[in-house]
Amino acid sequence: MNSNNNMLTRLPLPSTDEACNSNRPNPQRLPNAKESRAATAPVLRVLLLEDNVELAELLRLVFEMWGFQPTVAHLGHEASRLLGEQEFRLALVDIDLPDTTGFEVVAGALAQGWLQNTKIIFFSGKPSDDRVAMARQFPGSVFVPKPFEMQTLLGLIQQLFPNDTVLFCYY
Repeated sequence: MNSNNNMLTRLPLPSTDEACNSNRPNPQRLPNAKESRAATAPVLRVLLLEDNVELAELLRLVFEMWGFQPTVAHLGHEASRLLGEQEFRLALVDIDLPDTTGFEVVAGALAQGWLQNTKIIFFSGKPSDDRVAMARQFPGSVFVPKPFEMQTLLGLIQQLFPNDTVLFCYY
């Protein structure tokens, strides 16, 4: 990996939060079908747009560990196709891509009426005031410079989804 894609990884420990514990099944009895459906935690569907294969794979694995449902794209045109086919609640978008920019992918998706209910985290190893300002022009988006710590990323995601505490219960 080049220096723009280095990342310190500190993985969070399992949560002991009451909200998380209340969603764990009681091993003393089996739930009925209605309780099973009600207890199913919502899944955070995430688009990961990152051209660095190793970093994308690391993010995918960590997001799966957190209980999210990540889908990876390495090129802008792949991400555009996925955005037309699926709905995501969160998109992590690298700005510098081989075939386009992350900004262009997001702008094109918004023009198509996609990403209306999606939070966007732009990231880049080349942060600048201009890039931060550009990222903030997109509704519900933030900018994160690379490298970043995974625990910091999780904290940011929790801030973006403050009412979805169940999303952040990893077992």
